[in-house]
Amino acid sequence: MLAPDSDLDDCPNLEKSAPTLLRDFSSQLNRAIALGDDSLSDPDVTSIIFQIEPFQHSPQLIDPILEDTVRSVCRAFLATRKRWQCRVLYVLVKIRGAKTVSRLFPNDVALLERILREIEDSEGENGQWEDRYVLLIWLSVLVLTPFNLSSIRTDLADWMYGLTRKYMCAPGREREAAASVLARFLLRADTLSVYLPKYIEDANTTSTSSVFAILGTIATIAALFTLGSPRDLEPFLPQIAGVLASVNSSPNASTNAHLRKLLCKSTYRLALCTLALSSSEVPESVETCIGELMTTALADKDTLVRYTASKAFSRVTQALIKVDTENVFVPEIIDNLFASSFPEYATGDSKIADRWHGGLLALAELLRRHVLALPEYAVKLLKVTRRGLRFEIHKSTHAIGANVRDAACYVAWSLFRHYRSLCNGDSATMRLVQDTLSELTLVACFDREVNSRRAAAAAVQECIGRHSEAVKDLETGIALVQSLDFFSIGNRTHAYLEASRRTFKLEVAKGMADFLIERVICSWDIDIRRLGGKALALLACDEEKYGEYGLQLLDLAEKLPAGKTLDEKHGYLYALGEVLDIVPCNDPAISTLLRRLHDIFNGMQFPTHQELILYDAALRVIGPAASLFGINGLDIPQTYMKILTDALSRTGEDSFTMALQTSCCLAASKLPKGLVDPHAWIDSGKAGRSGFVLALGSLRPRVNVSVVKAICELASTTQKEYDISLRLASVGALDALLSSDGDGISDTTLDKPQILEALAYGLQDYTILPSRGDIGSHLRLASINAVTSHAPKLLPSCESSNENIILTNLVRMSLEKMDKLRLESLRSLRVIVPLLSIDTAEIQQIIAASESTNDDIPTYSHGRYFARMIHLCGNTNTSSSRSAVLGLAACVGGGTGESVVRAARDAVMNFLASSETAEVGRFVAAAVELFVEKTEPVLSTAHPTPPKRDFEVAELLGLLFESNVLAEETPSLYVQIYNKATRLYTLAVKTNSAQRVGVAIGLFTGIFSAVNASEKVKEAAGRKVVGVLVGDMRVARQAASDALFLLASENGAEEIEEILGEVEWATCSDKETLKNAEKRICESLLRTA
Repeated sequence: MLAPDSDLDDCPNLEKSAPTLLRDFSSQLNRAIALGDDSLSDPDVTSIIFQIEPFQHSPQLIDPILEDTVRSVCRAFLATRKRWQCRVLYVLVKIRGAKTVSRLFPNDVALLERILREIEDSEGENGQWEDRYVLLIWLSVLVLTPFNLSSIRTDLADWMYGLTRKYMCAPGREREAAASVLARFLLRADTLSVYLPKYIEDANTTSTSSVFAILGTIATIAALFTLGSPRDLEPFLPQIAGVLASVNSSPNASTNAHLRKLLCKSTYRLALCTLALSSSEVPESVETCIGELMTTALADKDTLVRYTASKAFSRVTQALIKVDTENVFVPEIIDNLFASSFPEYATGDSKIADRWHGGLLALAELLRRHVLALPEYAVKLLKVTRRGLRFEIHKSTHAIGANVRDAACYVAWSLFRHYRSLCNGDSATMRLVQDTLSELTLVACFDREVNSRRAAAAAVQECIGRHSEAVKDLETGIALVQSLDFFSIGNRTHAYLEASRRTFKLEVAKGMADFLIERVICSWDIDIRRLGGKALALLACDEEKYGEYGLQLLDLAEKLPAGKTLDEKHGYLYALGEVLDIVPCNDPAISTLLRRLHDIFNGMQFPTHQELILYDAALRVIGPAASLFGINGLDIPQTYMKILTDALSRTGEDSFTMALQTSCCLAASKLPKGLVDPHAWIDSGKAGRSGFVLALGSLRPRVNVSVVKAICELASTTQKEYDISLRLASVGALDALLSSDGDGISDTTLDKPQILEALAYGLQDYTILPSRGDIGSHLRLASINAVTSHAPKLLPSCESSNENIILTNLVRMSLEKMDKLRLESLRSLRVIVPLLSIDTAEIQQIIAASESTNDDIPTYSHGRYFARMIHLCGNTNTSSSRSAVLGLAACVGGGTGESVVRAARDAVMNFLASSETAEVGRFVAAAVELFVEKTEPVLSTAHPTPPKRDFEVAELLGLLFESNVLAEETPSLYVQIYNKATRLYTLAVKTNSAQRVGVAIGLFTGIFSAVNASEKVKEAAGRKVVGVLVGDMRVARQAASDALFLLASENGAEEIEEILGEVEWATCSDKETLKNAEKRICESLLRTA
C-alpha cells in the first residue's frame, strides 16, 4: 500500500527523456497525417505507437502535446477515415484515460450522425474493436448536444438507443464506452421520459441474458446514479432495486468478480440516492444495503470487490450522519463493524483473512472521511491495527495474511494523517500509539512482502510528521524515517540486516529480538528464516546477549515435537548457528550451549526427504560449534562428523553448500575417519562424490600429500565413471587449497608443479555431450580462474613445457566462441604473460593493444575485439599461433551466435588484406598445417571428434581461398588439401550434413581456382563439385550450383551459366534431368580448366 497521495515516479529517467520522445512522436505522427493515403503500413503505425507507450506509467508527461495531438488526429480521421488513426487515439485513451481524452474530441453537433455511421461501418471485416471503442467514447461527448435530437433527425434517438444497446452485450471494452453513452442518452431532457422507462423495462429481463449483457446493464445503472440527479431517478428506484436484486441472486454473480463489484457500486449509489430523497428517518433499503456490505461484500473472496465495498460502506455511513440527527444509527453500524470483521485468527482459512482485510479497508476509508469520532474510537482502532499488523495464518507450504497487514498499514496511515489529535493528554492512549509505531517499525523491517514494508514505512512517516510526541525527540523521529527510506527497505536483505539494525539503535521498536524469534525465524519461507537468523545475530552482537539468545533458541528447539514443526526447528537451529558464529570465546554460557547441543544432535533423525532441510540448519550450528570445541580444548563429537558426511552425500544444494563451509571448521581439529586413502573416502560418497572432493579442499591446515595427489589425479582423470562434475569439484578443491596458503600448509605438501599440471589439463577439456553441449567449458572456466588467481604462486616453479601448455590454451580460448571464456582468458593472459620465463614480448604487445582506457576487459563490439586479438594468429610463437588459429576457426566455423561468426569472418578478411606479409604468412602456415595434419582426440573419446575440429579449420581455409592468399602455394600442398577435403566430403555425405558438404565445396572450388594447382588436382576438384549436383541433399545442390556459377562468371564460361540456369537445383527431383545437366557442366568445366 502506498499513501494515496504519494508522488512516486516509477520511471525517473522518463521525465528527462520525455521532451525528446514526445518530439519524435509528434514528428512521426505529423508525417503520417501529411501522407493522407494508404501508403502508411502497419510497421509505420507500430513505430508511431511505440514512441508514446512508455508514458503509460507516467501519463501526465504527455499533457503538453495531448490536446494538439487529439485534435489533429481527429481532423485527419474525419478527412481520410483511416483506421490507424483510431489505433493512435486508443493508445492515448489507454495512457491518459477516457475521461481526460474525451474532453478534447470535437463536439460539433454536425458530427453526431457521422460518428454513428462510422461505428456501424466499423463492424465490417476491416473494423477492429479499438475503432468502435474510440468512436463510442467520441459519441459520449456528442450525445450531450443541447439541441433536441429530433431536430437533427427524426429517428436519431431510436438509432442511437438501438446502436448502444447492441454494444451493451459486447465482450470487449466497447461495452464500457457504450454504457457511458447510454447513461448520458437516457438522462437527456428530451429522452428521459420515453427511453429511461423503456430501458428499465428491458433491464428487468437481463438476469437471464449472457454475462456480458448483465455487466453492461449494471454498468449503465451505476453510470445513471453518477450522472443523474436523485429527483430524475426517483420514479424508477423501486424498479432499479428489483433489477439489482434479481442479478445479485443469479448464478453469474457468484462466479464473476467484476459483476459483484458493479453490483456493489450500484447498490451503494442507490442507497445514497435514497438517502438524498429522505428527509429525517433512515429508509429500510439503506439498512439492507449496509447489512449486505458488512456481511457479504466486505468479506468477498476477491480484493477488487472488498475494496469497492469499503469505499461504498464509508460513503453510505458518511451520508447517514446528515440523516441520523440523534447519532444512534451510525455508532451502531461502526460497533457492528468492529464486532463482525475482526475474529480471532490463530488458526483459520482464507475467509477469515478476507473478512479482516475488508474490515480494515472499511476502517481506513472511514478515517479518511473523518467519519469516526476520536478519541472515542482511538483505543479500538489502535488495538485492531496492532492485531492486523501481526496477522498471519500458516498453511502447509505458505501463509496468508500479507494483504491484511498491508490494509492495517493503510488504517494506521489514515489515522495518523487525518487526525492531528489522538490522545488529548491521555497517557494510556499515547502508549498505544507508541506500541503501534513499534509494530509498524517491525513490519517495515521484517515483513516478507515489499509492499507491506513500504506501506508500514509510509505510516511511520505520517506518525513522526504529525504526532512527533510518539518518539522521545524529533531527532530520533527524523533518523527513524531516514532509516526506513522507501528505496532502502525495498531490498529485503538490506531491510532485514541494515535498516533493522539502525532502527534498533534508536530504541523505537520494542521487543525486536522477540519478534524475530516468534515470527520471523519460524516463517514458512526458508530464505526469511535465514535472514531472520542473521538479523538476530546482529542484535545479539549489539546487545551482547549471545548466551541469552542462544539458550532461548535451544529451549524452543527442544520443546518442538519431532516432525511436527519442521520449519520452526530449522529456523531455531539456523538462528542458533548464526548466534554461535559471533559468540565470544569467554561467554559464560558456552559450555552449557555446547553440552545441550550435543544432546540435541544425538537424538536428531533425518528419516524423510522433507526433513533433509534440517541438514542445512544442523550444519550451520556444527560449523561454529566445532570451532568453539577446539578453542575450549574439547573433542568434537563423532555425531558432528556423521552429519557432515551424510550431508556431503546428498544432492540438495543448500545442505551441500553448508557442508563445505562446515568441513573447514571440523577439519581444523580432526580429519574424517578413513582419510588415509582419499580415493576410498571419496568413493564412499557414491552419488555425492563431488562434495567429498570439494571437502578435501577445505581440510586446511591438516591436508597431507596424499590428499593433494588424489585431487590432482581426479582433476586429470579420463575414466568414464569420473564425470565432468567430479573434475570440476577437483579444480575447486585445488583452488581452495591454494587459497589457504597462509593456513600452515607447507610447500612440500602443496606440490605446485603437479597442481599446475592438473589445472593445465583442465584448460584442455572440451568434453561435449549430445544432450548437454560443451560441458567442458565449465571446467575450462574454473581452471582459468584458478590459474589466474594463483599464478604468482604457481608459475615460478613451473617448467617451460607446462608454461607453453597454459599459454597456448589461454591464447586459444581468448578467441573462443563463448563470450565468457574469451574475456576470462584475456584477463588471465594479462596476469600470467608477464610472469612466464619464455619469450612473450609480441603477445604482451597484442594484449596491451586490446586494453580499454580503464584497464579492464573491453566492452566494445565483437568486431573490435576480434580485429585486435586476431594478431595472435600471426605471432612468432608457433605453438601459440596454432592455438589462436584453432580458437578462431571455432568462431568462423559457426556453432555460436551470428554476430560472433560475422565479426570473426570480417576480422579474418581484414587481417589478410591489411596486415604485414610475414604476419599473414605465419597465419596461413598455421591454418594449413592444422588442416592437413592427422588429428587425434585430445583427452578421450568423450571429447570432440577430429571431424568437428577439421570442419572448423576447413571453413577458415575456405576464407583463405576466398582472399586469394592460397592461390600460389606449392602443388604438393594442394594435393594434401584435396585429399583431406575429400575425406571430409565423404564424412559430410555419410552424416547427411548439407552445411559440411558446403564447406568441402568451398575447398574444392578454391583448389580449382588456384594458380599453382596441377591440372589433375584441378580436374578432380571440379568433378567433386559437379558431382554434388546429382546428390540427394537439395541444400548442397544449391550450394554447388552457386559455387559453379561464380566460377563460370570469373572464367567467362557462359555455357555453364546457361546450363545452371536451366535447372531448379534446390527443388528438382528428376534424376535424369540432373544427370544430363551434370554431364554437360562437367564437360564444359573441364574445357574451361
